[in-house]
Amino acid sequence: MLVSGGYRVPTERRSTLPTLSSADIAAAVGLMRVRVAKDTIAAVATRADGAALARLSWPVYRRVARALRHDPMVTLKHDEPADRWRVRLVIHDAVRDLVWPERKVSAGLAAKAARMRKGDYLRVHRLAYSALLEALEKGREEFGTRLFA
Repeated sequence: MLVSGGYRVPTERRSTLPTLSSADIAAAVGLMRVRVAKDTIAAVATRADGAALARLSWPVYRRVARALRHDPMVTLKHDEPADRWRVRLVIHDAVRDLVWPERKVSAGLAAKAARMRKGDYLRVHRLAYSALLEALEKGREEFGTRLFA
């Protein structure tokens, strides 16, 4: 799941490498340097829920807030606590959609629950989801490097 491409479990012969153990995988995850990527692949691999999703939302919030400052299309204000809370709700939705894609809620219902305009909700969700996908891809690359290099 974490390493793109196919991986066959080797059989015990003279020319094959020994099989991977859970200690090998744990060590590779432990040696990863990028914290957001590490948390993202751990959440996706373990299908995290609750507090783990909330912990993953915080570093993504900083990236999304930085991107929203330069987006003239979004009408959210960064100095209002209610708008910051709405952005956090949307980011949490994006994290949940990445980890649990089968539990995805329609954008209209999610925007109504966050008390936002649908267009603003979709822009923030797109920013958060793309940041998460970027972190997941970096995590895959780094995990593969740590494990197989």
